[in-house]
Amino acid sequence: MANLSPHKARLGRKLRGKPGDLPQVQLILWYALKRAQGILETTDDEEPALRAIHAVSQVAGQYVKLLEVGEFEARLAALEEAHARRNGR
Repeated sequence: MANLSPHKARLGRKLRGKPGDLPQVQLILWYALKRAQGILETTDDEEPALRAIHAVSQVAGQYVKLLEVGEFEARLAALEEAHARRNGR
């Protein structure tokens, strides 16, 4: 079925904006991790503490994966640059 409103579809794509880069996502995840840690440290109520523990574990795992991806990208860029220099490009 054809899109009944292609104009709205184009607007939706424009409003989404450009994707973020790795350092930007790292900052957001770090902020989320610190915020969840602050909640964990300041609450005596069990339910918010358990939610904060869950958030910390989830964000920490994603943060570590993001750091690995950033490291792989940097290493790949260095290898590509060395390869280009070796081949005279």
